[in-house]
This record gives sequence, C-alpha cells and structure tokens, in this order.
Amino acid sequence: AEVAEHVVAVLGEALSNAARHAKANRVEVVLQAIGQRVVLTVQDNGVGVPEQGRRSGLRNLAERAEGLGGAFEVAGPATGGTRLTWSAPLS
Repeated sequence: AEVAEHVVAVLGEALSNAARHAKANRVEVVLQAIGQRVVLTVQDNGVGVPEQGRRSGLRNLAERAEGLGGAFEVAGPATGGTRLTWSAPLS
C-alpha cells in the first residue's frame, strides 16, 4: 500500500510537469512489475528539462524513490522530450 501511494503521487507530479512545464501534447505512461520491483516510466514529447530552473518536483520524485530503496532517472531521449523512470522494491 505504501509503494502504491508513492506511485500515484509520482505519476501525478510527472503528468503535471508534462502539462505545465514541458508543453507536451503526448504522454506515454508504462507501469510494470518486474520481479520484485515496480517501475513507472513517463515519457513526453515536450521541450525537455531545461539546464537551469526549478527542480524541486524532480528532487521530490528522487527522494520518494530513495526513501523506499528505489531509483529515479531523468533522460532526454534522442527523439526529444523527457523520460522519467521511477522504481522501487515491492517487498
């Protein structure tokens, strides 16, 4: 239940970032259980993450993952946009 609450909060933040900051018009969400881990991937076709600017939302996502023994990664795919990958152990 605790991990599920974090997944919902992370997804909300990722979607909010895509809509408000990235100016994306397409977002792909993939939620998987891989072995004993949950992996949430959110990819958009927006403007990407700027080098400068506020990162408090991204820092919050990283802290949520780390607090559960998980991981968080932000990438700028070659096709553009942003890909957020958040994972945590299920047990």
